[in-house]
Amino acid sequence: MPIRTIIVDDSVFIINQLKKHLHEELGHEIVAVGRDGNEAVELFRRHMPDLMTIDLSMPHTRGTVAVQQVMSEFPTARIVVVSAVRGAEMIECIEAGAKGFIEKPLKFDDPEYVKDFELTVREALTSTP
Repeated sequence: MPIRTIIVDDSVFIINQLKKHLHEELGHEIVAVGRDGNEAVELFRRHMPDLMTIDLSMPHTRGTVAVQQVMSEFPTARIVVVSAVRGAEMIECIEAGAKGFIEKPLKFDDPEYVKDFELTVREALTSTP
C-alpha cells in the first residue's frame, strides 16, 4: 500500500520536484498539495496522511505555526520540514514533534543528497510518535 503524502510549499517548482521524487522514486501517493500553513492544517485534517512535508517560510501562516497546530491535534503525525530556513524555527518544529528536516535547495541530481533525503523520509515514517 503506498504511503499517503501531503506536500505543502508556496513554490510550485518545489512542489513539483517533491511530487516527482516522492511519487516516481519512492512510490508515495500524493493525496494533496497546499500553498501555506493554513492549508497544511486543513489538508492534514481532511486526508490524515502517513507523511506531510512542509516549508517554513510561507504566506498567511508560517510552517512553524502549522507544524505546532498539526502536532497538537495529531500527536502521531509524521511531518518532515523541507526548508532553507534553519536555526530557531527549525528547532521549534523538531521540538513540536516534526520527525526530520531536509534542506533546500533540493538537489535531486546529487546522489549523496538523495540518499540523505530518502533516509530522512524513511526515518520519519518509522519513528516512534
